[in-house]
Amino acid sequence: MDEQTKFRTALAALKAVAETKDRKLSVQEVQDALSGMDLDETQYQMVYAYLSGKGIHVEGAVLPETEKPPYTDEEQEFLKQYRKELKRLQKQSADQLEDLYARAADGEAEAKRLLTEHYMDYVLELAEDYAHGSLPIQDLVQEGSLGLMVGIDTLGLMDEALTVEAHLEHEIRRALQEALQEQEDARDTGVQITDKLNKLADSVTKLTEDLGREVTPDELSLYLDMPLEEIEDLLRIAGETIETAEKPEN
Repeated sequence: MDEQTKFRTALAALKAVAETKDRKLSVQEVQDALSGMDLDETQYQMVYAYLSGKGIHVEGAVLPETEKPPYTDEEQEFLKQYRKELKRLQKQSADQLEDLYARAADGEAEAKRLLTEHYMDYVLELAEDYAHGSLPIQDLVQEGSLGLMVGIDTLGLMDEALTVEAHLEHEIRRALQEALQEQEDARDTGVQITDKLNKLADSVTKLTEDLGREVTPDELSLYLDMPLEEIEDLLRIAGETIETAEKPEN
C-alpha cells in the first residue's frame, strides 16, 4: 500500500471513529492515527481543517489561518436583526441558572423558556462555527435552536458526568451536524440523479441512431441493466427533455 493510500485509509478510519464519539476527536487521537506518516505541524493543521469541514471537531486543534468568505447580503441582514433581538432577551445570573436547571429538569415550562432565552446567543456562537458551508446562517441558527430546546427538554436525562453547558452544547452541535449531513446527502443524491439522467440521455441518443427509431423504456432497461421502474422514474423527472417510444399496450 503506497503512502497516499495509507493516508486516505487513515483519514477514513478517523471519520469512522468520530461518528462513534459525537463527531469529536482529540488532537492526540488524530496524531496517533497518522503516526508514521512524517507530517509536520502545518500538514496536521490541514488535516484538522479537513475534518472540521466534514463537521468533525478536533478538540485543542490549531486550524490554519484562512479568511472565511463574507456572509451574503441576506445573511448579514439576518444577523443584524437577530443580534438586535438577542439584546432584548433576558440573561440569568449563575445562581438563577442553577435554580432554573432544576426546575426545567422537573418539566417547568417557564424555566425552560428562560433558559432558552439565556442560551440563544450561544446558539449563534456555535452556528457560526459551521457557517459559510452548504446551509445559510439563518438555517443553522434555526437548527441550533431546535437542538437547544431538545437539550433543555432532556436535562432530567442528561449524563451525570456532563455539566449542563456541555450537555446543551452536545445537543446543539448534534442538531447542526445532522442538518449539514442531511444537506450533503441531498446534494449527493442530486448529483447521482443528474449523472443517471445524463447517462440515460446519451443511451437514448445512441440507441435511436442504431435502431433508426425511438427506443422504448424496456430496451433502455436492458441496455443499461437498470430496473424498468427506475428507467420510468428517470423519464418522468426528465419530462420532455428525453423522448422515447410509447410503451406498447399489453
